[in-house]
Amino acid sequence: MSSRRTLILVGSLLIAVLAGFLAMQYVGGIEEKAIGEAQTVEVVVVKTSVKKGNEASPLVTAGAIGLASRRQADLPANTIKRVEDLSGLVAAIDIEPGTIVTSSMFASPKSLGDGVSNVLAEGRVAVSFQLDQIRAVAGLVKQGDYVNVEVKSQCVLTEGGKVSSGTQTPDAPEDPNVAAQVPSDSTPCVGLLYQKVKILALGQSLGTPVAATTADGSTPAPAPVPSSDLITFEVPQDAAQLMIAAGAQNMYLTLVRPDYVPTPLPVTLEPLPFPGADGTTPYDAQESAQGVSTAGKEDS
Repeated sequence: MSSRRTLILVGSLLIAVLAGFLAMQYVGGIEEKAIGEAQTVEVVVVKTSVKKGNEASPLVTAGAIGLASRRQADLPANTIKRVEDLSGLVAAIDIEPGTIVTSSMFASPKSLGDGVSNVLAEGRVAVSFQLDQIRAVAGLVKQGDYVNVEVKSQCVLTEGGKVSSGTQTPDAPEDPNVAAQVPSDSTPCVGLLYQKVKILALGQSLGTPVAATTADGSTPAPAPVPSSDLITFEVPQDAAQLMIAAGAQNMYLTLVRPDYVPTPLPVTLEPLPFPGADGTTPYDAQESAQGVSTAGKEDS
């Protein structure tokens, strides 16, 4: 009996040590992430107004473009971190003081025409949609962000209830006494048209204004971030065609992290499931145990 109690005591101690070790690892990971986001890095920043067509090299020599420290968490996509990377390039757009320079803001003089098509990656096109704040994440999206494009539609079902294809939600007929034509073998549904789609511009702005450092070394309030319900996406031509066919009136955007990895997700059909009735949370077990509000603060 004594040896059995000893084994139980030893086992309990091992479990306690393991739990303590895992807790320390978890807390350490959170601290490292928070420290990493708060760290500042040297990036290329525009210090005085730059006009479209201005050569980068003379601007660097004159101090109009140079290095400055910015928080890692505030950096837009495709940030330029060396002034040498701008050698031989010219401004593709007008750039305001305090703007962090990205690769889309400067281009080769040969490719710079009267338009801004040179900012597009090879094989991509720009397509724009008018999306209100409800459909566009309350206007929180910025140039360089990535979003998932959700679409409300009609899904055609095959035997066994699987989705065969999606059809555009029919428009209301001109005559209110005539019902809209819906395929007899279809059902209302919501699905992902595309995952991780890049936002090229908001309104007519391709820039990402941020606060510039003043002469005394202090940082003033950040310049207003461009906001518009006119959103331009950078996608391949076939994707643009499908997005146009879906129509802005059926689209909803969901903002995703830059390191988001697209994964298969089934289409949601009506009638809707209600997993919450079974006590299901949309978060994983670890987040639920720690509290969603706490996890959200740690990720921000």
